[in-house]
Amino acid sequence: MVCQGNICRSPMAEGYFRHQLKFSDSPIVVNSAGIGALVNHAADLSAQKVMLEHGINISTHKGLQLTDILVRKFSLILVMTYQQLNFLSSHFMSATGKTFLLGHWSQFEIQDPYKQPYNAFEKTFQQIELAWQDWKTRILACHVSE
Repeated sequence: MVCQGNICRSPMAEGYFRHQLKFSDSPIVVNSAGIGALVNHAADLSAQKVMLEHGINISTHKGLQLTDILVRKFSLILVMTYQQLNFLSSHFMSATGKTFLLGHWSQFEIQDPYKQPYNAFEKTFQQIELAWQDWKTRILACHVSE
């Protein structure tokens, strides 16, 4: 999961997808990073609160800068906006073919709720939840048992 600062959208998406994958007993690893990460910063308090209201604790999250090593490590990269999609495509050759909009299947971007009212974080959560519904079958189908 990739967003700008790695303290709102991508940690929320990481936490949500990780939580959902636990129910499937999936070994799939989910992580998040930011294009301009606030390195080692905790997730925004409003993001933490919204997630906790849905039974997901992201309080241990620490902002992480997106690097070429991370891009190479993961087989699927989900970004929040078309601008981020274009940035990854132009700055990381290894992102080509495996980077998509989180809202790809329903054709929506997830705008940054940073410094916005609390309801913006709730909307972000709802969009992440919708994106999961679109991605879950595809993600779970990609896992091959060894």
